[in-house]
Amino acid sequence: MLTDAERRLVEGVLEAGESIERDTFEFMTDEGLPVEDLRVLGGEEGVEPVIDGLESKGLVTTERVEETVRDSSSVADSLAIPGTEFKRVERRYVRFTEDLEARYRE
Repeated sequence: MLTDAERRLVEGVLEAGESIERDTFEFMTDEGLPVEDLRVLGGEEGVEPVIDGLESKGLVTTERVEETVRDSSSVADSLAIPGTEFKRVERRYVRFTEDLEARYRE
């Protein structure tokens, strides 16, 4: 059984996924999204406890991935191509499991 917050998060991802030209469950199982991209769906308690709850139920998996991103401290910096700085960051990715998909496809 999912909590209201967990249900809102999953349904929010599925609703947002309608805009991509690919099955949302396939995308979330294969590629996933960084936790930062899901923060808006977390509600008042935040997204981390919701993700941790789903993970403890075996409905999502998380993985830490190190990536190189552009360091755009300001809008002006992000628009300037010459001299652009990059930095390494660690992001926590969330992926759906087949069990989660099975619950929603029923």
